[in-house]
Amino acid sequence: MASRCFAFVGLLLAAASGWSAERLLVLDERGAQPLDGFVSLLRDPDGELTFEQVRSGIEPFGPAVPSDLHQGYTPDVFWMRIEVESHSSQRLDRMLEFTYAYLDDISLYRVNTNGTVERMRSGRTLAPADRVVAHRKPVFPLSFEPGERATLYLRVTTHASMTLNARLAPTFEFYEDSDQEYVWLALYFGMLVALGAYNFLLFLGTRQRSFLLYSLFVFSFGIAASSMNGLGPLLLWPGLVGEWGNRILPTGYTLAATLSVMFARSFLNMRRIAPRWDRALLVMAICWWCATLVTLLVPVQDALKIMSAMGVLTTAFLITSGVVGVRLRVPAARIYLLAWLLLLVGTALLSVRNLGWIPSNFFTVYGLQIGSAIEMILLSFGLAARFNELKRQKEEAQRQLVLSLQRQERELERRVVQRTSELEVAKAELERRVVKDPLTGLYNRYGLMIHLEKFTQRAQRRNELLAVILIDLDGFKPVNDQYGHEAGDVLLQTIARRLQQEARDSDCVARMGGDEFVVVTENVISKASVLEIGQRLREAITQPVTLPSGESVRIGASVGICTGRGGEQKGSDLIRGADEAMYRVKRERKNDVCLLA
Repeated sequence: MASRCFAFVGLLLAAASGWSAERLLVLDERGAQPLDGFVSLLRDPDGELTFEQVRSGIEPFGPAVPSDLHQGYTPDVFWMRIEVESHSSQRLDRMLEFTYAYLDDISLYRVNTNGTVERMRSGRTLAPADRVVAHRKPVFPLSFEPGERATLYLRVTTHASMTLNARLAPTFEFYEDSDQEYVWLALYFGMLVALGAYNFLLFLGTRQRSFLLYSLFVFSFGIAASSMNGLGPLLLWPGLVGEWGNRILPTGYTLAATLSVMFARSFLNMRRIAPRWDRALLVMAICWWCATLVTLLVPVQDALKIMSAMGVLTTAFLITSGVVGVRLRVPAARIYLLAWLLLLVGTALLSVRNLGWIPSNFFTVYGLQIGSAIEMILLSFGLAARFNELKRQKEEAQRQLVLSLQRQERELERRVVQRTSELEVAKAELERRVVKDPLTGLYNRYGLMIHLEKFTQRAQRRNELLAVILIDLDGFKPVNDQYGHEAGDVLLQTIARRLQQEARDSDCVARMGGDEFVVVTENVISKASVLEIGQRLREAITQPVTLPSGESVRIGASVGICTGRGGEQKGSDLIRGADEAMYRVKRERKNDVCLLA
């Protein structure tokens, strides 16, 4: 039994010695070596352990699998221990580099085989001049002589995610990789500045709110990204350490998320076609503004948690709103949706890589930068496409408006022509009613005087003889009394037709009123010819007239004629003379013709 116990203890010691050997990091002339499989961890919840206490083993270290190097958001202090031994025949210069730049304060204690201790510090909250190497990441220079062995203790504190991935890289390889990273980061942030400035200039030129929101979103995202990548504390605000320096990242990203929601609302512009989504984006923007203000008040670690939650919710909600925009055929909604999907893919690559599920490479390490770069370029293209589409729609609306105005103008012209024609007809009708007798259709007294004035002026110019023939019907009243007014009207209409038939086309035939008619004829050859005209008119009048009742009646006509040359007598004088001649016939014999000498 005792032998079995000793054997079991021996196996444990062998396993322990084997495990210890496996945890030793052997250095040689190879390239960079990750430390993930060679780290032992010690959690210090209160942060009160000193290096001497940790070194003495008062608290034991535990082995760390790769997933243990990602502790998330925690207020605890972590100690790392790494056993390193050089198996090279020459001196090895190495740089211990943490791949995650957003670590606040790291102290490295190197314990050599002779018991000497070297201490170095780095981290984001230290001014660049106070870091052992002025770099955007926590970096520590180390040198190992041939066969030298050392134990590295690292004390890590941070308000952000406790991500402890690190590597030991040859110095020249480290600087080559660092230079490449700086080039890519310079291109990335240069692109952000260019996009933000370009769209801000577009806003100044077009006054389109979407361009302003996009440029503000790009600038705030760029500031937050520079803080997370370590470039901000190194180059932009090297003297800003402590509380406000720690808040740049969470406040910057939450502000970017808020501006992205406002930009999405302006870009999609679903107020008319999807008012509920528009209101949802508005409510979300208001809540996000409140959350941005909260990040300035709560502890930094809580602000970082708010930032992470907002990032997930914002991306999910904006992708959903993009799907809705595509379904509703919002201009450039497909580009908008693709942009946010690519940002989500980039963020997911970085997150999965941080969890250790996929290896670290260029695309996984810089997934967020790549995704956000493509996203912002696509959003810029989307803005341009949306602006061009809205411009096209505006031009089309203007074209349709012009066509509509042209149609309305043509319709208005047609109606004006129609109305003018109607007015002319109405005017002619009105003039006709003013100058024409409604019963007979002949000129009335007013129309007679107008034409008589024209005739006298023309006769004066031509020095021609003008005659006015005045006709008064004899026996009209008895017919009117015996057969009625309708018969009298028929009789007057019949007489009017006969007078028009006997008169020349150039003559003016008028009804003075009652049973009196006037015929004005110009270019009279002689007084004898006027008498012949008067006799012919009288004979036409005295022909029998058939009444509506079938009765046939015959009436007479007393005709008075007055002649004169233009300028010698006025029209009213000629009518008065013809009236005097007519009354002579009435007094003497009736139904005859008399010419005033």
